[in-house]
Amino acid sequence: MTILRSIGLGAVALVLAACSGLPTTVSKRTAPDASFPAMKLFPADAAPRGVARSNIDIFEEFIDYAFALESGQTLARLSRFEGPISVALVNAPGQVVSRDLDRLVARLQVEGSVPISRVASPAAANIVIEMIPKRQLYRAAPNAACIVVPRMGSWAEFRKNRFNRRADWTSLNERTRAAIFMPVDVSPQDARDCLHEELAQALGPLNDLYRVPDSVYNDDNFHIVLTSYDMLMLRMFYAPELRSGMAKHEVAAVLPALLRRLNPKGVGLAPRQLQETPDTWKRAIEAALGSRGNPESRFTAASKAVRAAQNAGITDHRLGFSYYARARVNASRDPRVAAGDYARAYSNFVQAFGPYDIHTAQAALQMASLSVSAGDLGQALQYIEPSLVGAKNAQNGRLLFSLLAMKAAIYEHEGRVAEAKSIRQEAIGWGQYGVYEPSEIKARLKVIASLIPKNPT
Repeated sequence: MTILRSIGLGAVALVLAACSGLPTTVSKRTAPDASFPAMKLFPADAAPRGVARSNIDIFEEFIDYAFALESGQTLARLSRFEGPISVALVNAPGQVVSRDLDRLVARLQVEGSVPISRVASPAAANIVIEMIPKRQLYRAAPNAACIVVPRMGSWAEFRKNRFNRRADWTSLNERTRAAIFMPVDVSPQDARDCLHEELAQALGPLNDLYRVPDSVYNDDNFHIVLTSYDMLMLRMFYAPELRSGMAKHEVAAVLPALLRRLNPKGVGLAPRQLQETPDTWKRAIEAALGSRGNPESRFTAASKAVRAAQNAGITDHRLGFSYYARARVNASRDPRVAAGDYARAYSNFVQAFGPYDIHTAQAALQMASLSVSAGDLGQALQYIEPSLVGAKNAQNGRLLFSLLAMKAAIYEHEGRVAEAKSIRQEAIGWGQYGVYEPSEIKARLKVIASLIPKNPT
């Protein structure tokens, strides 16, 4: 790692903090900056594509998704909505969230074959999405960005009934009503991410699996919009061969034929059959990335996750995520060691997914940052260019902002002023979607520009 030998510790810490692709906090709304370009928005996408993975693996994953909760509790019966499903949005701050919901509903209809539509009145909706101040939501669910609960129709109803059986998913045989609660004071991207994950869970799988890399049903949070895999899961949930109340063995009996019909791409492909994720690893990751603990305890937990993956013989993306998580929690504590872990995560993700995947792109952002601080601007661009593809495909505006801002800073230093200006304007457009606050966008631009040393190689 020649990069690490030439970077000061302070510079490394600054890089890792400034270029984080993590969600942003919006404490209050301010007026848009008149000097900024228009907010960038991602295009609609509702074309069924199938999943080029073995149907044997997808069979096992569907069973695990449909008959367990994230908590580890098992479900005796399959539950879903029967008949047409209506969804209403309450307290949306402007048009962007409503537009993103419209596009999601269209995808669910076409790509997921879910019989869902929007209605204006929450009283008439099967699913109510209510936006509330973040502080209220976090008092009820400190570790959650947003939540979904059954049998509820409002925040007031949830507060009265959250500790009784009405909010218990294990008691459902059929879903008839659900509520989603998400913060109103976040960036448009964070609001959209909540829409995708929580509406999908209100409709279908209630579990998350770390072993499945191409899904929002995974607490690593790399994928933030529903993938083709997720839409396949929903097509399976709402296929006519299944119905609410079916037991696990009944579902298992019809799944092979159902998968042959819905996912012909997966017929005959060799299964990977990745081992289940050890509980010790999951607990360590939750402790490392949760809301409790100090930097030392988080680092200890993340190190435990790395050891748990290694001891279990896990070499897939979960080992890469272990390194990535340890780097995140260790950035301010020991930036040089964190940089090494980002490099290990990047190597793992490239091997698992190639250079254009969102996992690789998130780690590549950090590697590009380190290259910039080391003065190796050419190497930084080699990390940035493929990562732009991964970020766009995954619809991550916050990551696009950081990558483009860094590219613009490099171009400006090289004297490519007109190109740099155009790229920076594009970055700001994505920043308004993914970061949102003008003051934060300006601050991040300034920090990223300051990373280039006076005499880079």
